[in-house]
Amino acid sequence: MNGDKIIIITNEEHEVEELFQILEFVGYNVKIINSVSDFIDENDVQAVIIFNRLSKITQEYVRWFRVRNEYKDIPIIVLVNDKDYVTLLDFYQIGISDYIELPIVDVEAISKIALHIELKKNRERIENLYKELKESLELSTQLQKLMLPNTFELKNKVWFTSRYIPSQVVGGDMFDYFSVNDAVYAYVADISGHGVQSALLCSAVKSLFRAAAQKNETIYEVVNEMAVNLKNVLGRNYVTGLFMKITQDKVEYLNCGHPALITYDGDKFTMLEMKSIFPIGLFDYDYSQEDSGVIEIDEKQTYMAYSDGLYSIFERNYPHLSAMELLMKFLNQEISGIVPEAVPYYVASVMLKRYGEFPDDYSVLCFGKNERINYIDHTTKDEASVFKENFIYSVVSDLIKNAYSDEYALMVSEHEKYYSIISRNIETGWILRKIPMSITLTFNDVDVIKLFK
Repeated sequence: MNGDKIIIITNEEHEVEELFQILEFVGYNVKIINSVSDFIDENDVQAVIIFNRLSKITQEYVRWFRVRNEYKDIPIIVLVNDKDYVTLLDFYQIGISDYIELPIVDVEAISKIALHIELKKNRERIENLYKELKESLELSTQLQKLMLPNTFELKNKVWFTSRYIPSQVVGGDMFDYFSVNDAVYAYVADISGHGVQSALLCSAVKSLFRAAAQKNETIYEVVNEMAVNLKNVLGRNYVTGLFMKITQDKVEYLNCGHPALITYDGDKFTMLEMKSIFPIGLFDYDYSQEDSGVIEIDEKQTYMAYSDGLYSIFERNYPHLSAMELLMKFLNQEISGIVPEAVPYYVASVMLKRYGEFPDDYSVLCFGKNERINYIDHTTKDEASVFKENFIYSVVSDLIKNAYSDEYALMVSEHEKYYSIISRNIETGWILRKIPMSITLTFNDVDVIKLFK
């Protein structure tokens, strides 16, 4: 009890004197006041006991507490002369916690009061824990967002577009891409588990992989160095991932228990055959050249890396069928024909609309090579330099004039029959009116324009 404070409200102190003495004897700090108007200056009250022979006055007092936000959670116990169930029902409906019948039975009174004080304290503990957890989750969410690269960008003539949707507030998926000299490194990884711990492990994967890429030439050496440094923090977790080093004409990869790449030529999605080896941290294992593989880059192909969350919807809805077969059927029937750069956004949009929330984290990273491409943001001096002799240059210039944030970005790609424009923080609605031969799709903060030649 430790001196928990209890207030007794009554205009007949002699009727509650016995209860007052019992509560003081067992260690409570008890105070008697005559009216709720005397309660204003009271702090840290753990319970309120009300006794008034007029039930209407008692009801008014109970309502007074329940309509005030600062007092609404204090347990209120009323003293009654007899069990008038109609009156007790009225008391419970307006918010009493319990009642004690006069004359006082000390064991009953002490146990009821102690119970409701303990329930109040437990509720407060839970609320404080929830607040701390919520603050921790919000911090982890911001951390995870900061770890992700831009939703689209150009690195050494390799374009990237990506979309991430956690199944919880924070998740265990991670992807990244960055350039080191003439090479571009990219990966999609999945850390076992979800929540704050997995989000923090994602941060470790990103920093360690980037550091290892600065020192090593081959992809398996990069992953080995990262794996060694992860040992101390992984614990019982493990990491599946598809790690890639992209050069001018090839992709060198190490597939650590991750789904294989899917290619897209604008008409058809195809699953690539790829080598695969153990996840990181599952065994004490050093990866070698034999574990890695090489893919020749085809500029007509888009390469799609993803986490298992992409097909988790099919596993949930059709547990007796092959989720990968259903995914490939879905992509070829529902997504085929979409602008290649828009695949990560469009797939997520269609899946969410048709099947609801993802049961697992959704991560999709698409990339490809295109000599006729430009990336433009506030740091770019030469706007759309590849297209200076083309009408698309004026379109891009007009789009940039419609940027509504300094953090705008725009990527233009030329295809055989059309141009694709991916933009962020730029007003694009006007383009349909100005250029009828165009289609604009909006996905959260990204707009995709298909502009026919």
